[in-house]
Amino acid sequence: MNYRCSNMENEISSDDVNSCLTQEYYKLLAKVEELLRKNPARSDDFTIDTISLRADGHFGKYKFINMCVPDSYLMALYICYIQYDCIASLFNSFEKLRAPMVFLRDGLYNEAKASWLFGGLDCPAFEVTNDISDNEKFVINALSEPKDHLHMFNDLVLPKDYSSPSIKQVSENSLSKFEHLGDVHGLGFSDPHPLLILVDTQQQLDKAPPLYIDDYNRTFKLQFLLMTRQSFLTHLIAGLNMFDRWVLYDDLKLSPCDDFNLKCADFTEDFVILFAGYVNITHDDQDRDVPFGVAEEGYQGTVPFNPSRGCNDYGKEHID
Repeated sequence: MNYRCSNMENEISSDDVNSCLTQEYYKLLAKVEELLRKNPARSDDFTIDTISLRADGHFGKYKFINMCVPDSYLMALYICYIQYDCIASLFNSFEKLRAPMVFLRDGLYNEAKASWLFGGLDCPAFEVTNDISDNEKFVINALSEPKDHLHMFNDLVLPKDYSSPSIKQVSENSLSKFEHLGDVHGLGFSDPHPLLILVDTQQQLDKAPPLYIDDYNRTFKLQFLLMTRQSFLTHLIAGLNMFDRWVLYDDLKLSPCDDFNLKCADFTEDFVILFAGYVNITHDDQDRDVPFGVAEEGYQGTVPFNPSRGCNDYGKEHID
């Protein structure tokens, strides 16, 4: 983070602020473990109306402003997490992503925001300043772009090069199907077949990306789009593929999400696509070594994949 002080006689030491944020982050992680001891299971009753993730926020002595990018990421990832056991397994394997998912599950929205911000201390776009009205408090300005948050996924990014020529060919060909969309990042475990694809479209798309991309008998489904609008280019919103419909999430709106028609949306004069997220919806345990036992939040127990919850129950549809 960048550190600036509104009162030059009381300059903020970046080391001191970083240390305080790190301590707060470890407290949040401890709270996650406490929540999981009480309730290790995800909810099966989720609807888009059951979550209220709105703009800005606060936690302890920290205020959050310009949160549209983190908020949109959190909502998009949580939709993937709640719909797919394979994505829950992936996120639960990494505390930076597990923590905000658990907080969102329990309706602790400020904690979810804080865990994302504090867990991403190395984001160069963030700034911390004194609160002019209260020198005991700080303001975290999260004004940023979606690509600024890619470091949150570093430990899950699959390499594109493998020592085995056969594996290398499969991996590179798998990602190559997405390369016409932009800069591709495949997330997964140790195997060469990603579970979640993140694409930085570099604002080059003038139409919706394909709803499905097939590759090596695997199907990847478009789950979210991070976008701005021509009328408000500095504000990020998210198109989310829910169980049976697309909705438009905007953290500035108090009302539930609006319906979003992906096929009719104008991506030349209205919406600007910045990021796309695809989930591997193929259910093939013999071909993909996803470790069982972490599909729930991962505190204890073994939870195998449940194919009825979204890994292989969708009909094929393509956007031309």
